Amino acid sequence: MAMFPVVGALVGAIMAAALNIAYFAGLPELFCAAFALAAGALVTGAFHEDGLADVADGFWGGQTREHRLEIMKDSRIGSYGTLTLCLAVLARASLLTALLDLPPLTIIILLAGAAAFSRAMMVDLLWATRPARTGGLSVMAGQPSRNTTLLALAIGGIGAGFGGSMVLAPEAGILALVAAGLTLAILRALAMRKIGGQTGDVCGAGQVLSETAMIAVYAATISLP
Repeated sequence: MAMFPVVGALVGAIMAAALNIAYFAGLPELFCAAFALAAGALVTGAFHEDGLADVADGFWGGQTREHRLEIMKDSRIGSYGTLTLCLAVLARASLLTALLDLPPLTIIILLAGAAAFSRAMMVDLLWATRPARTGGLSVMAGQPSRNTTLLALAIGGIGAGFGGSMVLAPEAGILALVAAGLTLAILRALAMRKIGGQTGDVCGAGQVLSETAMIAVYAATISLP
């Protein structure tokens, strides 16, 4: 689990490469962003996006803890999950188009850092939050040790923090880390309230949302005068 951020950095770099290649090919910016997201989904199997959809369906489609967990386990997607995925893709695509004003290497550094730290957030969630089920992917993965969690956070945090600070602005790197942490804290509080803990789906949703929050900080920094 300590290497989750390293894997994330590779995924982010692949997405950034796809974004740059499509842009250099003269394709429309929105297509470039969609191409990058598609590349990321192909590499990961859309694993985390599936978790986000399941969380949306379960948290807002179920009336009790047991019902919510049952919905999240169902492979079918409902209206909440569909809407959440559409909004997430739209939000991420619009943020990626904002990054196209930056040099290619800068885009790679930013997306690799965001992908790395957002996966470190998953390790932190597994360490700090009890499982909501007695089985499932998160239980099979096990609870990481404190040292493993700190190492994952250090790898992802140093990469994203220094990367954002060097290529954009000092405050950008710090604010991106804070945004990711706040996003995960909100999701964790919601998960505790809705299902009493974390699941693999919650971890996947945390990755997508925290990564999106970080890229939003980068895009906002670019737009500042």
